[in-house]
Amino acid sequence: MATPYLMGHVLRLVIETALTSLIETTDSAEERERREDQKRRFELMLLSIRMNVASVTRRHASVIRAIQNGDRTDSSILQLDENEAIAMDNAKTLYEQVKAHTRT
Repeated sequence: MATPYLMGHVLRLVIETALTSLIETTDSAEERERREDQKRRFELMLLSIRMNVASVTRRHASVIRAIQNGDRTDSSILQLDENEAIAMDNAKTLYEQVKAHTRT
């Protein structure tokens, strides 16, 4: 079974490859610029998600280890700062967009 990390890596590669292909094959300068902007926004979103996931895992390492060991306590709910919460919302939105796109 593929891990969430592996699935995320594969999805990132698929999206980046698709955007790069669209950029390289379009004859329209306007479409190329739109796709390049889309790719830049995608890359920035992924960077924000990665940085904030790293922040959460550092700040809450003991709680995460406890959950992994099956110890669920009242402290099992992680308190996210504003940037972490935004990044998690972006990850969820990205996941929903990819999921919806793969259904069509």
